[in-house]
Amino acid sequence: PSEGKSTTAIALGTTMAQAGSRVLIIDTDLRRPRLHKSFGVSGKTGLTSLLLDTADKSESIKSTDVPGLDLLPCGPLPPNPSELLHTEKFSAILASLDEMYDRIILDSPPVNLVTDASILSQLSDGTIFVVKASKTTKDAARRATRVLSGVRANLLGVVLNDVDLKQGGYYKDNYYQYYRTGYSYGSDAEGQANA
Repeated sequence: PSEGKSTTAIALGTTMAQAGSRVLIIDTDLRRPRLHKSFGVSGKTGLTSLLLDTADKSESIKSTDVPGLDLLPCGPLPPNPSELLHTEKFSAILASLDEMYDRIILDSPPVNLVTDASILSQLSDGTIFVVKASKTTKDAARRATRVLSGVRANLLGVVLNDVDLKQGGYYKDNYYQYYRTGYSYGSDAEGQANA
């Protein structure tokens, strides 16, 4: 919780939309949805409405202020979130949305708290692991990566949020050193050629 998953999903979706892709962000946190508040849209209908056939896509998908970026909020909170995400109906909804959008981003609940993120990672082309600097413990990160590895999630990378470059000497020692000496690979000659 509070690692910055939703903020990362919004930033990634915004960047992709601004690059010309048609993007949909789906709030798949069916326990503590937040995206509808972030975008200032109604959360009365959404993913759970589609899953339970109480609304259609035109009622559930919301446009945002970012051209090319749409949102599918969570909708009404269900009593059985994990079970809903593990249904053929959810897979069918994702497949139909995939035909409408270039990119779909699933904003999930924390991987260590519930099985939802593991289920979603198996339905996704790739998973981005979000952790918060100086908050997420090494044990929690290891546990989460073991869970994702256990379900064979395609881990694309990690986003380290809320890094204070001035804390712990990083800014002074490393950041300054980067600009002072340049950046190189391999031998000095190779490094100078690549710089």
